[in-house]
Amino acid sequence: MVLHIAICDDEDNIGFQVEEHIEEICSKLNIKVEIDVYNSGKGLCKALSEDMCYDLIFLDIELTQEINGVQVGEKIRNEYNDELTQIVYISWKHKYALELFDINPLNFLIKPIDRNKVEKVINRYLKISGFWSNVFTFKYGHDSFKIKLKDIKYFQSNGKKIIIYLKNRMEEFYGSLEEIYNNQLSEYDFLFVHKSYIVNYDYVSVFEYERIVLSDNTEIPIGQSKRKEIRKRQNELLKRRS
Repeated sequence: MVLHIAICDDEDNIGFQVEEHIEEICSKLNIKVEIDVYNSGKGLCKALSEDMCYDLIFLDIELTQEINGVQVGEKIRNEYNDELTQIVYISWKHKYALELFDINPLNFLIKPIDRNKVEKVINRYLKISGFWSNVFTFKYGHDSFKIKLKDIKYFQSNGKKIIIYLKNRMEEFYGSLEEIYNNQLSEYDFLFVHKSYIVNYDYVSVFEYERIVLSDNTEIPIGQSKRKEIRKRQNELLKRRS
């Protein structure tokens, strides 16, 4: 699983410094991280408007080109309707508490920014976001991987290989659907609908007796021996979510 972070600061030395701190901290925690650095609020907003998504944004308040950090935060919350991305404001000044109230930032760091401040922010984010929970783990070769359960549409078995279908990519590894369902998925809203398929209920748009259709129009059969059990599970999920 990858932690996606953006840094937006028009002082290059600050941006590079924060980037180095994050890479060092995540390496120590054995977390894969992808970092994009922007030197203007306009550049960050352009990326966000084009569906770029971040888990965490380090955002300078005193951006000088056209739009400042407070305005960027307001766009994230109000225009892009994004309450999930966590924002960490950075500034040379202490005076912004009231202006930032509605944006609900994760933290506020005063420059100069040292490694300990960044590490506390990263650890706090990992704790409140549940980064270490609600993930599916698997091995491919000697490497271990983590994927957020919410990003998984379905699993398909193809011989000894299992294919994970995600929003915009696929991953594969060797294993057994029955084993991964019993060990990692049964307590979540995944349906073992067929000997070759496990489906994330959140992506189901049409539920029929013999098949389901996902939100991307993928059709998946429901095994004959599983239809009664799946219908019961569907009813339980509907009641719980209503």
